Amino acid sequence: MSTSKIHVFRYQPELSGSIIYWSMTFVLFLLSMIGLLEEQGRINLFSIITFLIFLFFVYLGTRRKMILTNEQLKVSAILKKNRYQIDIDKIKNISVGSHGITIKTEAREYVYVMFPPSKNAFVLNLQKESLFTGTIYGIEKSVDEK
Repeated sequence: MSTSKIHVFRYQPELSGSIIYWSMTFVLFLLSMIGLLEEQGRINLFSIITFLIFLFFVYLGTRRKMILTNEQLKVSAILKKNRYQIDIDKIKNISVGSHGITIKTEAREYVYVMFPPSKNAFVLNLQKESLFTGTIYGIEKSVDEK
């Protein structure tokens, strides 16, 4: 891209990690509802605290994002120690699936679960980057050109 644009995309980590995270998060919601039902519908402190903890974990889970700049793909995670950057010129290939993408570099492979609009926008914006020299597999089946 000739201009310095920043694109932000939402993602979830690979499928098994996402299932575990969101299952444990919704256990907190169910615990708050069980606490509410134990008191026969009256609001109690246990239900309020558990529901607030549930909302906090939902907030944390939805903060994961990828930031695509001209030179790098910056991946933000829940914890700061899990954040990393991938240089665009180091990306060898990208495999686009029905539920997400897989990015392969020289060092390792990264798997992300993404909603189709976010995934399609990511692939289209990455193709426009001048530093990206890798190949994209599965784009014909996955990206809807409108």
